[in-house]
Amino acid sequence: MKKRLLQACLSGALFLSTNVIYAQQDAGLVANAQEPEAIRDARMRWFRDAHFGMFVHWGLYSVAAGEWNGKNYDGCVEWLQNMANVPAAEYASKLTPLFKPKKDFAREWAKTAKDAGCRYVIFTSRHHEGFALHDSKTTTFDAMDVTGRDLFREIVNALHEQGLRVGVYFSLLDWHQPDAYVEHGLPAPGGVKNDTRDNAKYVAYMHQQAEEIFSNYGPIDVVWWDYSSKEIQGEKWGANALVAMVKKHHPNIIMNNRLYAFDNNNEYTRANGDLVTPEQFIPETGFKGMDWESCMTMNGTWGYSKHNDKWHTGQELVRNMIDIVSKGGNYLLNVGPMGDGTIPGQSITLMHGIGDWMRVNSEAIYGTRANSIGRVNWGRITTKPGKYFLHIFSWPADNRLYVPLAPDAGVQPQAYFLADAAHTPLRVQTDERGIFIDVSNRAFKNNNATVVELDVTGTSLLSKGIFPEKDGSYMLPAGDAQLTGGIVYSEGEVPALCNWMNVEGKVTWRVNVKQPGEYKVVLNMACTDASAGAKIGVAAGNTDLSGTVKSTDNSWAAYKDWALGTVTFEHAGTQNVVIDAVTKPGLGVMNLTKVRLIPVKK
Repeated sequence: MKKRLLQACLSGALFLSTNVIYAQQDAGLVANAQEPEAIRDARMRWFRDAHFGMFVHWGLYSVAAGEWNGKNYDGCVEWLQNMANVPAAEYASKLTPLFKPKKDFAREWAKTAKDAGCRYVIFTSRHHEGFALHDSKTTTFDAMDVTGRDLFREIVNALHEQGLRVGVYFSLLDWHQPDAYVEHGLPAPGGVKNDTRDNAKYVAYMHQQAEEIFSNYGPIDVVWWDYSSKEIQGEKWGANALVAMVKKHHPNIIMNNRLYAFDNNNEYTRANGDLVTPEQFIPETGFKGMDWESCMTMNGTWGYSKHNDKWHTGQELVRNMIDIVSKGGNYLLNVGPMGDGTIPGQSITLMHGIGDWMRVNSEAIYGTRANSIGRVNWGRITTKPGKYFLHIFSWPADNRLYVPLAPDAGVQPQAYFLADAAHTPLRVQTDERGIFIDVSNRAFKNNNATVVELDVTGTSLLSKGIFPEKDGSYMLPAGDAQLTGGIVYSEGEVPALCNWMNVEGKVTWRVNVKQPGEYKVVLNMACTDASAGAKIGVAAGNTDLSGTVKSTDNSWAAYKDWALGTVTFEHAGTQNVVIDAVTKPGLGVMNLTKVRLIPVKK
């Protein structure tokens, strides 16, 4: 019966005219861009509160597991068909007989997500290979025809059973359908060319598949389109009509930006979707007027690879989530199940580790908003009204956690470890520099991140710069620096600035000069023999210093003090201390943990 229905579709019903496809465009992204702010806020609220979702990449490529005809492929192996340049017919004939999902795989996915603390799951309804997990009337290249099961429905039902929100990844590409766009910035496995194809037929086909999904499977909360090129984007896909159709069935749905392709994430607006989707990285800040979600892998590939063991640590994953949430975004963490639907053991272990941390600290994630104080050198900050959640990555050496915040008049700050069920008060002191919390009790220390809840309202003091120590000196830690030119702050066992790979790199601190005068400049730095010899400059007050970087026992980790000279601040107030590179003869300039400014006694 499916084949008869397919034949009827191919005879004309499927290939809608361009006029019909675009007829409802005013109800699509145009309306999205004009949505009143209050309505948008209500629609986006659950997503902004959730902060943590699980991404699932699963399809025929999961059976191949990163291998084709005995050759192993590295990288994102869900692109295997393109990597190995496999014609569509060969790809389908080889993999469809091997695709045999086990019973209740979907319930295992849902339980894994729920136990990890995810609030939603986004799964690939079809990836670029074109294989559809839903029961489609447009093709026999779908789960029902291959397995006799509607896998899409099994997944959606399992997610709803666990109370999870449902997101659908939908590929705009299709390497199986004979009229789909190829070339023009899009991949073309099998050596096919676009000039022999009727792309309008494909767009109609793709729209019909999308409508099957969004009209037949109950509530869907997110649609995740992927992907476009400069040449093929927007109305090449019939974007407005596609969005209008989806919103007709799900008026409150949230959608990403990938119906379009811009060079810079900052270029996207609400006329392109609701979400900006940085992939495999965490931006330094959010995006003006746009919600955002960083999607990231556990091991460098989205689809399952039996040869890949480049796993991130549990600490890295938890800290990625905290970092993203502290900047106002959502964390979409990927798992790539095997061909039978089994999630790899290491993925399960890592998700369990996140869940263990979330069971104690989820209050510091769910419903929070971005850090409103500013950057701190010991970790990250998330917020709720009247509350600051202080996520400690690097424990302060003196056990005094410094928060650059001036409490409002009459407000007494209170703090406790979030893991302490008794909410035992921590000692809190305040002065002109801000708030200091005694964290000498390490009973609640967590290697992933230790959270202190600080209950207070106040005003950030970061704009006033770094205040002097009691002896009048200044400590300028790596984590307080503003960075340009690709320099990276590494929050390892010894927090340091690294990856100083070009002369455009610059490091800047703001200091609050209380006592004008002369100060000795001491850098705590490291460099190898091969990179020694870079010339650097230090500008502070009315003084410019220069020096040549020397090797420190031929190691990037052998930190030593380097007294570069003296600088003079002629007046009080907030001023800059800037270090830049003048020359770089080797791989890098230097690694740097801190700079000290020590008053010169007359």
